[in-house]
Amino acid sequence: MDVFKFDYYQRLRKDYLEHNSLFVAYDYDNTVFDYHNQNINYDKIIELLRVCRSLGFTLILFTGNEGEKLDHIKEDLQTRDIPFDLINENPLMPTRKPYYNILLDDRAGLKEAYDNLKKLTDEIRNKEI
Repeated sequence: MDVFKFDYYQRLRKDYLEHNSLFVAYDYDNTVFDYHNQNINYDKIIELLRVCRSLGFTLILFTGNEGEKLDHIKEDLQTRDIPFDLINENPLMPTRKPYYNILLDDRAGLKEAYDNLKKLTDEIRNKEI
């Protein structure tokens, strides 16, 4: 099968149907926070993360930030009510490799990932699956 014809939405849907939940990872800079001060609005992504939380999905912040910067990020997420369960952790095993069913990241196909996750959460909320 051609990798460019693979239906990633169907895989995400299958994962949800098998486990009745998902692991949703997201980046901080330029995904939920305007790191370059370009007046980009990330409200749609943040709202989708809140919907994911309401559906019981595990939310994992994956960021390259550490130390005081990470402390500031945690504070910012809490202040802006952006949910997270884990930070830079694999939810299934102690390994450096991240695990998730879908990743929201400005450098990793953010629009496609957003569209797929939004479609799935809309179907779940509308009891279409």
